[in-house]
Amino acid sequence: MTDSTLFDQQVPDDLRVLTVEYLSAVRACLAGIEAPVVRERAARLFTDQLLPDVAKAVKDIRTAAVGELRQGRTLREVSVLIGLSVPRVDQLLKGK
Repeated sequence: MTDSTLFDQQVPDDLRVLTVEYLSAVRACLAGIEAPVVRERAARLFTDQLLPDVAKAVKDIRTAAVGELRQGRTLREVSVLIGLSVPRVDQLLKGK
């Protein structure tokens, strides 16, 4: 089984299900906070601190994956594999 076959099948579906479940749990938790001030602060914590931390961690995983693909390949070959432009692949490798 190739990487693309794996991606095309179950991985995106699993990630979507996990994300929907997670966000539903967060929304329920936030909605259950009775005090508006506490609810607002909790929502702000989630959007201003927790989400960016998750995005950074996922970006690091993506950069590492592109770095693995780069081993023994040109930027063009990597760009074809993942369907991105050569400049974008280069940016990802630089952590941008």
